[in-house]
Amino acid sequence: MNVSSVAAIAAFGFLSAAAAATPMQDCAPSSVPLVCLDAKLKAANQRLNATLKAAQERLEQLQAHGRRPVLGAFIDSQRKFNAYRDAQCTWQGVRAMSGANSAEYVKDCQIRATLAREQELADFIAGEEVPVAVVGATAPPAASDAVTPKNTPPLPAAEQSAAVEPLAAQPDKPAASSGSVPAASRGNEWRLVKWVASGTEKAIIADSAVTIAFDPSGKIAGNASVNRFSGTYRVDIDGRMEWPRAGFALTKMAGPQPLMAQERAFLESLRRTTQYRVEGSQLVLESLSGATVLTFER
Repeated sequence: MNVSSVAAIAAFGFLSAAAAATPMQDCAPSSVPLVCLDAKLKAANQRLNATLKAAQERLEQLQAHGRRPVLGAFIDSQRKFNAYRDAQCTWQGVRAMSGANSAEYVKDCQIRATLAREQELADFIAGEEVPVAVVGATAPPAASDAVTPKNTPPLPAAEQSAAVEPLAAQPDKPAASSGSVPAASRGNEWRLVKWVASGTEKAIIADSAVTIAFDPSGKIAGNASVNRFSGTYRVDIDGRMEWPRAGFALTKMAGPQPLMAQERAFLESLRRTTQYRVEGSQLVLESLSGATVLTFER
């Protein structure tokens, strides 16, 4: 992928002179063009989401074969793409002619941006080149041009590669451990301060430590109450978090029954969370329904 094609992708092709009809032109004959555009955007998002997961798997394969770890930068780039697309396309509404529906211009822009991003990732999966996402071609616009969309949560500091050190290479070595679990730097851990499960706040046992730390390579580690745990995480196009299907790796230390019960319940709650947001100094992990909420602080 050469520099000129990178630049074209980064611009999303908004002003492309392609002969093909735009999404808005395709939907013009429809009795309700906005509904048609919504359907096209939904299809484009689904297509991008599938390609995004395939690209992450490709990066993991390359990383397993000794390539430089870039998964964290890739995840970061997708968050920035989402914010840039929303900001840029919200601005596109000003192009609407008098009497026209500005929302149609916004949807048209979002569809074209999404398809351009999907093609970029598809090209990476099919080849060996480093994805544009890693070299920053889809970085957000300069502050003077950016429009910050509402309800776009910032990337947690725990996931920014510039702010988080990699997990330490040395594993914990507890007695009777059945496997090694990476030790996270204490300075990078978030500590659980509030816990809601099934809509009811749970008391955290006094003096117990429940923590989590995010590594830029896509790994997590922390303390579940007695034992340390580790695993991986992914972020999809909508900012939803995915945890390992097989569950989390866990050391095998024994402890008081109340702490062991809290540990099991915490890991189950963590597994149920699917989205995050940052509120001041707090990191909030939450289930889609909002019935499970884990609030952490530095």
